Amino acid sequence: MGEINNVVKKTALAGIAGIVASGKAPAYAKDMKLKKIGVLGLGSHNFATRFKNPPDDYKKEVLAKPYAIWDDCQEAAKVAKGNIYEKVYKDPVKLAIDCDCIHIEHADYRKGLELAQLGLEQGKPTFLNRPFVAKIEDAEEIVRLAKRYNAPLMSASSLEFGPDVTDMQEFLKENGPVRAYEAYGAEAHFTWHFPHVLNYAHAALGGGIKSVYFTGHFGIDMRKWRVEKEPVGTSLCVLTYTSREGQPPIIGMCHIGTYPTENGFHVDVYAAKENRNFVLKGKWDMNMFDKLNEFYSFGKVPRPYEAILEMHRTLVAANVSRLRGCAVNLDSLGGQDALPYSDGIRRYVLDRVLKRNT
Repeated sequence: MGEINNVVKKTALAGIAGIVASGKAPAYAKDMKLKKIGVLGLGSHNFATRFKNPPDDYKKEVLAKPYAIWDDCQEAAKVAKGNIYEKVYKDPVKLAIDCDCIHIEHADYRKGLELAQLGLEQGKPTFLNRPFVAKIEDAEEIVRLAKRYNAPLMSASSLEFGPDVTDMQEFLKENGPVRAYEAYGAEAHFTWHFPHVLNYAHAALGGGIKSVYFTGHFGIDMRKWRVEKEPVGTSLCVLTYTSREGQPPIIGMCHIGTYPTENGFHVDVYAAKENRNFVLKGKWDMNMFDKLNEFYSFGKVPRPYEAILEMHRTLVAANVSRLRGCAVNLDSLGGQDALPYSDGIRRYVLDRVLKRNT
């Protein structure tokens, strides 16, 4: 991480700061219809590549294209370039200057702030894949930068945008308020996959989470269960919400891992008048592409920044609960509280990319 910081310090005055101070768009952006997407870091999946060949049945205008890629591992970046990107950059700062939109997929989410600031300080749409970052103070700083420089910011799970989310909201208008729910996803990595079910429920049922209690299997090394086929159990986060308009606090149960169900991703909603199970609908990749296209092409932000921060704080609280063995209030967390990190994710990603060359 220090290497990137050093580059930023050396080039900021000549590059980013100069653009910000001038208040003008770089010359390359003035006469081009398609906005250039610059990717910083390799991740488990790269949503930006979909802009090379949008889905055939996608009817909205697409005004962005994958243009450039950078990664700490230049060899892997060159392999990932393929026929998708036009350029591989050695310098992330130069990439951020040359591109209109910044797409961060880096598997080391501890680098989220230093990479995000390269785009945000230029007022450019900046996307960070889940998990958002590691430390709470980094998450808050990213949102502060987005607001200060009026730069669109997005971080999300694809599950936040499916038609079943709208179905749950409509269901609660007739049968609510919600009393409790159970959300589930089969993939078992703590930081990579808990955001799916946490964000899924948050998008459908709203926020106001007060405390989190974690129990069960803790899986942090993607390589172990994806490559070495390590057996996994079930992880459970029990969420307690603040009371809404005098109603009893909502209790949410978020599961990931091995769990007997035929429904896959789902949210089982217990409302005041009726219980109904909602199963993931539609094409998750199409849903994500649609929101990213609106984000990059038109600067449309799909979720409030406050929601991004609460979902991140909830995930961090789950980790603190895991360490302490008790429920943890979200408002008790400090800026240094963070998600755990294992380089197993990064090694898994690089191994998978580099195998394309063998």
